[in-house]
Amino acid sequence: MPIEYLMWAPLVVLSLVLYLTLAVAALFSLAGSSWVSSSARRGWTLAVVLLPVAGSVLWLAASHRQTAAFPTDDGDQPPTFEGPDVLFEIRDP
Repeated sequence: MPIEYLMWAPLVVLSLVLYLTLAVAALFSLAGSSWVSSSARRGWTLAVVLLPVAGSVLWLAASHRQTAAFPTDDGDQPPTFEGPDVLFEIRDP
């Protein structure tokens, strides 16, 4: 094997790590989503496994859009930054 092939090794390893991270993140997100039916979950799993990059990106985009539509569990609005004095306030639950 010529030495020139070794210069591509870091790029190949980095691409493999990024691919695996993206696929695993999509599969964990898919497994944890309760709003997806079992048949749709099987379809999305096949898409992520057979089309790893495109399937993962599409699933993460679709799940982000769906989970952003759900309200928070406690019904409270997320905290907003009101200035440096808010850091010293103590609120009773």
